[in-house]
Amino acid sequence: MPLSIFGEKAIMPTEEMLAAALKDSKPAWDSLKARAGTSEQWKYYSKKAGWSLIIKSGDRTVLYLIPQDAGFKVNFVLGEKATIAAQAAGLPEAVLALLSEAKPYVEGRSLMFDVKTEADLEAAMKLIEVKGEK
Repeated sequence: MPLSIFGEKAIMPTEEMLAAALKDSKPAWDSLKARAGTSEQWKYYSKKAGWSLIIKSGDRTVLYLIPQDAGFKVNFVLGEKATIAAQAAGLPEAVLALLSEAKPYVEGRSLMFDVKTEADLEAAMKLIEVKGEK
């Protein structure tokens, strides 16, 4: 089963499909989209990953939103400066632990977590701020 609830390459998700899949988490998804960037693009990565929504601000990718059944995951890629800023941003311990465990790559550290609670949404909002500053 793919990471995204939308795993069929030939079927790009529509707003109607997304609303039906996300259910009560759709307002949180919309809040992150509105806060994060100016453009969005659906991308199918692989059979294992499925479809994700890339949110950009200008040419810069801010985050990836990965729809799931009645929820979603966020994925941020943080460069070194953004990683340092995130560590000082007052994020929850669980998110900081994910960040410290993330393997550093040339493009940065990949940090993925579920957005299920208000605290998760707040953490994602803080990371959007961090990305905007760096």
